[in-house]
Amino acid sequence: MHHIPFPKIIVFSLISLFLLYSSLAGQKKAAAEVDVAKCWSYPLGDAGSDKISVSWDKIFVGLEGGRVEAITSLDGTKIWSAEFGGKISSNFLVVENGLFFTTSISSTSTAKTGSKLRSISKDTGITNWTAPLPDAEREFIGRFNGSIVVVSQSGAIVSIDAKTGIVKWTRQIAESFVAEPSFTPTTVIVATAGKQIFGISLSTGEIDSMRKVSFGVTALAQGEDDLIVGDERGNLVYYAVKSSKAKWRFKSGGEVSNIFLIYGDVLAVSQDNFLYFVNGRNGDRAWKRRLAGRVAQIATAPNHYARYAIIQTFGESRVEVIDLQTGKVAGQIMFGEDESLVSQPVVDSNGVVFLLTNDAVYAYSSKYFARK
Repeated sequence: MHHIPFPKIIVFSLISLFLLYSSLAGQKKAAAEVDVAKCWSYPLGDAGSDKISVSWDKIFVGLEGGRVEAITSLDGTKIWSAEFGGKISSNFLVVENGLFFTTSISSTSTAKTGSKLRSISKDTGITNWTAPLPDAEREFIGRFNGSIVVVSQSGAIVSIDAKTGIVKWTRQIAESFVAEPSFTPTTVIVATAGKQIFGISLSTGEIDSMRKVSFGVTALAQGEDDLIVGDERGNLVYYAVKSSKAKWRFKSGGEVSNIFLIYGDVLAVSQDNFLYFVNGRNGDRAWKRRLAGRVAQIATAPNHYARYAIIQTFGESRVEVIDLQTGKVAGQIMFGEDESLVSQPVVDSNGVVFLLTNDAVYAYSSKYFARK
């Protein structure tokens, strides 16, 4: 029986192709997998919560009844607990001389909510001072040169001295604001119910810029040289900061609920159940990813230095880690049944992810989240 000889060059080529494919497949798998290790958990019991902030060695959690608890970021041990009454109606802002947040107390007899800005000690929870605010259901707070700037949903902006609680200036910009404002080092960008976008000086409260838009604004994000606006019709619109003319527009399939700037590119969340990653130079789509449902919570890790996004959709008891280079799932964190995030994840520069659910606070660590 004669064997037909197989040319050596073909054998060599097949072996080479096999080895190349194996190498590429192995590299792809390694790049796609993100290992996330649980560090600790802090159970909340029946206490409802929806606020979390991290500052170096401490984590601050906002609970029902205006209660704030401080725990260590190292192992989740409780440091102190303090109750302030009403409802915590803003984000937490942590600065050198204290923790700042607003509370509101709704009244059944009037429309007033009794809003206050509070300054408390980070170490003990003891109140430093309180300052009255224009009545609003929700506020957003930022900082500027020794001042705390409060943007009220009612259309007012107030600047208050961080040490004394004395009001520096107050401006009533509109009847109401929509979307979350975007703070920059010198201005705050706000959108009104009247389809206008204002840039407000954090130093004086004066209007620095104004743009009129065609549809209701639902999301804002501003970098050093660019402003991205998302609206109720699914449009993403890119403006140069000093120009009122749009540089490009991108159309998604539903209302835009979140925008993140990633190295000048744009990550957008749409209520059509898709994530979109858009080139910041020309508005071209790099990729899109269909999700299991609408996004409940999302964060990048850490913002402006991100390669990954952390995301949970409504009805899911897990968090997915999305690789922003490809739009593919790179890892996941599983929760218990009926457990879900109630606040945006927080990621520090050491690669530790802090998650607040309806049951507990968790800390997870991964080298992939650390700032490079």
